[in-house]
Amino acid sequence: MSIKRIVLLILVGCLIQNVSGQEYHATTGLLHVPSAETDSVGTFHGGFAYYDRAFLPNLMPDHNSFGYGVGITAFHWLEVSYCATMLWMHRNAKKSQPMGFYNEDRRVNVKLRPLKEGRWWPAVAVGMDDVGRFKNINTGTGQNNKFQNIYAVVSKNFDIYGHRIGAHIAYRYYSNNKNSNRRGVAGGITYTPRLGASLQGPRAWLQRPRLVVEWDGAGVNVGADVLLWRHLFVQACLVHGSGFMGALSYHYTIKY
Repeated sequence: MSIKRIVLLILVGCLIQNVSGQEYHATTGLLHVPSAETDSVGTFHGGFAYYDRAFLPNLMPDHNSFGYGVGITAFHWLEVSYCATMLWMHRNAKKSQPMGFYNEDRRVNVKLRPLKEGRWWPAVAVGMDDVGRFKNINTGTGQNNKFQNIYAVVSKNFDIYGHRIGAHIAYRYYSNNKNSNRRGVAGGITYTPRLGASLQGPRAWLQRPRLVVEWDGAGVNVGADVLLWRHLFVQACLVHGSGFMGALSYHYTIKY
C-alpha cells in the first residue's frame, strides 16, 4: 500500500458538530466542492496544502502542486479568503531555462450566506472564486482565470442519534471554457460521528472529525479532516481514486 493511502487511512481511523474548512479555497466547504455553511464569526485560518494534478483546474500546468491560503469568517453571512497556488513552469517563462515552481496564481474568494440553516430549511450560499476579471466570463478564454467560478449551494444537516449527516448540492459555472468539464452540478455527503463524553467539551483535544464523499464535476473524491488541540486542522483526500491532496492549517477565533 502506498504512503498516500496509508496517510488517508490513518486520518479516517482517527474518526472515533460542526463546520470544517476547505483548504483548496481557504473557506468553509467540503474538499473541492463549496458548502452553504460558514465557520464561527471571527474565525481566522491560514495554512498550506499539497494538490494532485487532478484536483486542479485544467488551465494549470500538468504537474502536482502546492499552495497556501488565509481566510476569515468576518460575519456569519460572509467569508473572505486569499489563496495562491504554485505554477510549474520555465524560469522567466523561457524554454531555455530550467523547470520549477517559479510563479504562482493568486486569487481572492468571497462567499455570502443569505439564509442560515433552520430546522425545516437548508442553508443557502452564493460565492465566487477568483473575484474580478469579469470580462473573461463573457469570452470564456484567457490564462488569468484558472480558478474563477461562480456558484450557488444549499446545505442541510440531519442529526441521527448524535451522528451528523450533511447533504450539499452546488451548481458551479467556471468562466474559462477549458474548465467546462466542471461546470454544472457538484455536491457531496459529510458524516461526523457521535463523540464520547470526554471529547464533547469545547476544550477537547479532538474536535470536528469528519468524513467526506463528493462529486466535484469531474470525479469522486473521498477525504477526512479533523481539528486537533482546538487549532490544528488536518485534511487528507483521495482524488479521483488515485491522487492525493493533503492540507494543514492553523485556526483561531477572534472574539468580537
